[in-house]
Amino acid sequence: MTRRIACISLPFLPLERWRRRQARTGCPPPDDQPFALWTEGGHGPVIHAANAAAVQAGVRAGARLADTRTVCPGLHAEPADPQGDAAALDRLALWARRFCLGTAADRSGPDAALGGGAGLVLDTTGADHLWGGEAGMLAAIEGDLAVRGLTARVAVAPTWGAAWGLARFGALRAEAQDVSALLPLPVAALRLAPDTVLLLRRLGLRTVGDLASIPRLSLARRFRRLPPADNPLIRLDQASGKLAEPLD
Repeated sequence: MTRRIACISLPFLPLERWRRRQARTGCPPPDDQPFALWTEGGHGPVIHAANAAAVQAGVRAGARLADTRTVCPGLHAEPADPQGDAAALDRLALWARRFCLGTAADRSGPDAALGGGAGLVLDTTGADHLWGGEAGMLAAIEGDLAVRGLTARVAVAPTWGAAWGLARFGALRAEAQDVSALLPLPVAALRLAPDTVLLLRRLGLRTVGDLASIPRLSLARRFRRLPPADNPLIRLDQASGKLAEPLD
């Protein structure tokens, strides 16, 4: 039986949890007001997550709150709750066992610390027939999370790496039979840190297909000092299934 891994991206989990708490008190901020959550950084508070209005105004995750206020003077900011978000993600991993037995919180992306990388990973091998096929299963996952007030992007593929990239950079609800669906996506779909993505772009490698089509030896030399979780060739091999990535 071909292995099938589903990934669920929850890009607005911190914000949506905060809004739900505010809704219970009867005073949620309007959607058009720039709003962000912050956490303590090495040199003062930094942006943890921001709503669409704030992003449009130039607010970026990871930026210092003091610097951000000069870019967006009308920004309303509140302290984030990373521990609460992590606990909520773990509870969702247990909830996801209604779809299959193998589920876990997915913190494998480089942006997880900034509130944008939260997600779940599920080993759905042999379980999709209970939902009328993979399309029905993904629709059920998306619908159940919407009822809970959570925006989700879902994808299923033969590997964890491919499903992760498709859930965040592919179609809104993606099914892939092999790694070829990953080739048109940006190199960030391989779960690489922003600095590594920037370097690859400077080398003219903008998509996963660009990376896969060039000789490996020169890249192996250039990136040999990077940790495995940020090495483009290792991530490419994991996504293609050439290198095993067990799901714990």
